[in-house]
Amino acid sequence: MEFHVITDGKQTIDELISRLSIIHTEVDYIHIREKTKSASDMMELLSVLVDKGVPKEKLVINDRMDVAVLHNIPNIHLPSHGFSIQEVKKYRPSFRIGRSIHSLEEAIQCESEGADYLLYGHIFETTCKADLLPRGVEQLKAICENVTIPVIAIGGITPETIDQLNQTNIHGVAVMSYVMESIDPKSALMRLKKE
Repeated sequence: MEFHVITDGKQTIDELISRLSIIHTEVDYIHIREKTKSASDMMELLSVLVDKGVPKEKLVINDRMDVAVLHNIPNIHLPSHGFSIQEVKKYRPSFRIGRSIHSLEEAIQCESEGADYLLYGHIFETTCKADLLPRGVEQLKAICENVTIPVIAIGGITPETIDQLNQTNIHGVAVMSYVMESIDPKSALMRLKKE
């Protein structure tokens, strides 16, 4: 099972560098999702992470295709309101492209458009989406049964909830708050992986 960590936009560049350089050996992908940071901030963050030994292949740039191209990062994640998958594939066929989805219909459509993986959620209750009901495990199962590309579950995934995903045939999980808000992010991640 793949483990993805997604930044939450709440840390400074220095805090991100500290946290991500500690956990990168324990995850398959680190999604840089920093909506309020400037392009130069993102470039600085990526430069330092790569200098500290974080492989570019583990980095995923959320929405900022310009930053991914300029830093030669091979993975981009497109939000549901972002660029079309076909446009990005046409511009940079080598990109590994993920797409956030919220329904079975979106999953099928994104697969047909050429997405390499799908990020679906939120599965369980989470403080990040406190005003929205979780989508639950049943629709996640249906999505996994109807697409052939990897599906990554996100939302409220903790050591207490992860075992509920056992029968879903997911390819991996993505966590944000559980790791990014932890006092000891590496221990939090290790506990999740153990469960």
